[in-house]
Amino acid sequence: MNNRKTAGKIQLIFTFFVLAFLALWICSLTIMGLKLTWLQWSSAILFALTVFGFMYGGYFYFDIEEKDKHIELKFYNTFPFTREFKMFRIPVSSFIKYEIEGAKYYRRKLFLFQKQGKQMAKYPPIMVSAFSKENNEALRKFFAKVKKGVSK
Repeated sequence: MNNRKTAGKIQLIFTFFVLAFLALWICSLTIMGLKLTWLQWSSAILFALTVFGFMYGGYFYFDIEEKDKHIELKFYNTFPFTREFKMFRIPVSSFIKYEIEGAKYYRRKLFLFQKQGKQMAKYPPIMVSAFSKENNEALRKFFAKVKKGVSK
């Protein structure tokens, strides 16, 4: 299961807005008829806010599968710069549950829990803001299938 299509759409939307606000800002600095102070400031602020939202909004590409009795999660930020590729590998037998917290489209987090001895360990959050309804449903079905396999 992955969110390749949704993450790609979000990346295109943010790229469009970043380029549009950057072009507006550059035009307001260079074209004589557009040299309005309010336009220069507002376009620069909109550009900066869009880049900030794209970088820190939690829009991650996410791929999860069950392989060799382990849950493999691969994820990275869709922002084109400062990408960090990360992966979690959790034994299916020690997986306990998952939780999703946060706003629907901004900084939404997935938490995974694993049994370690007699205690429960919580993995660092994975940002899942780039999930559609279909992705959420596919994730729920994936974990239901994993839990069903553990209980057998």
